[in-house]
Formats: sequence, C-alpha cells, structure tokens
Amino acid sequence: MTLKLDKANALTATETELLRDLRSRQGRPTNDKAAAVLLNALFQTAVRVDIAPAPGDAPLDTSDVAAFKLAVAGASMATLRSAVAGLRLIHAKGPVYSLKALADGLPQAVISRRLALGGREPALDNGLL
Repeated sequence: MTLKLDKANALTATETELLRDLRSRQGRPTNDKAAAVLLNALFQTAVRVDIAPAPGDAPLDTSDVAAFKLAVAGASMATLRSAVAGLRLIHAKGPVYSLKALADGLPQAVISRRLALGGREPALDNGLL
C-alpha cells in the first residue's frame, strides 16, 4: 500500500535508525524488567518523533491485541499518540505487563506505523504488523 508522505511527518535518518534499533531490541527482551526499560525507551523516543501523547489525549484500548494492531496499522499521528498513551497505562501496571505488551508486538506496531508515516517503510495494508 502506498502512503502519501506528509512532509510534517518526515523522519530524519537519525530518527529512522533510532526507531528501527528500538523496534529490533523490543523484539527480544530478556525479562520483565528489561521489557519495562524498553517500553520506557519508546516513551522517551516518542517525544523526538512527535508521537508523545499530549494532555487530554485519550488512550487507545490495549485490551484486545488484534484490535489495537488493526487500529495502529491505519493510524494517523493523532491515533499513534493515543496508542502511546495506551502503552503508558500498560507500563504503569508493572514490568510483567510491559513484557506481555512487547511479546504481543504492541509497541513494535506503533514504531512500524510511525516509520511508514515518515516515509521510511511501506505501510502494511493487511492490518497485521
């Protein structure tokens, strides 16, 4: 699926590499505490790549993994901010929940969509990330 690039969403080469490296690391957490650190790294990176939630952004529901991934697959920047807000709620529950989120691929889906919106990777049209 071809995605029309909005220049406001463009990513620098450094930001692209940062996101790809973080996504790769999130695919292999060694324990629940490491998973919590990796999820926290996404929150810090989100500020740099314009997907940090703003006050008042409603969190995207994370209870249904498939629905979350489907929503993120076609997400706008605003929806990605809501997705990150939903991930913050998971992180606040504790490291065990962070590990499950990483195992389910939730933060990786957000990163993949941000890379697609930034014109650095093709957008997936099947909703599965």
